Amino acid sequence: MRIIAVVGQKGGVGKTTTAMNLAAALARANNVIVVDVDPQQSAARWAERAGDNLPFDFAADVDPDNIIGLRNLDDYDVVLIDTPGSHENTGVLSAVLRVSDFVVLPLEAATMAIESVTDTLVEHVLPAGLDYRLLLNKIDRRRGGRRLEDWEELLDRGEFIDGVTGLPRFKNHIRLSASVEDAPFDGKVVTQYTDTRANQAAIFDYSSVAFELTSLWANQKKGA
Repeated sequence: MRIIAVVGQKGGVGKTTTAMNLAAALARANNVIVVDVDPQQSAARWAERAGDNLPFDFAADVDPDNIIGLRNLDDYDVVLIDTPGSHENTGVLSAVLRVSDFVVLPLEAATMAIESVTDTLVEHVLPAGLDYRLLLNKIDRRRGGRRLEDWEELLDRGEFIDGVTGLPRFKNHIRLSASVEDAPFDGKVVTQYTDTRANQAAIFDYSSVAFELTSLWANQKKGA
């Protein structure tokens, strides 16, 4: 079993959206559960709208004392945890990181977002000694400003943490799309939308990230 913490302490980066849609992509080949420990309960409201239609199991529990029990969910291949989205619940985040195997940090292509995710890495993820990847999210190539390739190079070569060149990131990214934006309100995940060109793009993006994750785990297992 793998426990993945989806972490983002800056509002609006797509933390909950990442947790739910990545779970949907992983659920195509794995038994998956999403656990919402964010007091804002955005994922819980999403799951409530979905009813029994999600392709994975769902639970909500914001009690830090219960988080250690996530290691006992032996019926699942993957547990994705939607963590608190602010700096006010560091106790919950610390408890989550203690039981996690991997951290996904959604990131918008914006300078302030990089600064926020760097703070989270330095304060929480790196001290926990966890493997992690940044996930470029909400990418809109129609918008002006830096190109995606420029952001990728910046993440690969920039020194955001003293003495460290570059930040590990997924090779794939998530494009901005109507299905991704509408899914929480529709009570769906991207894999449940009809097969249009726009929806195919969203499904492809999350499926590609899921494949990266499972490939990474497979390589780690071989090297163990």
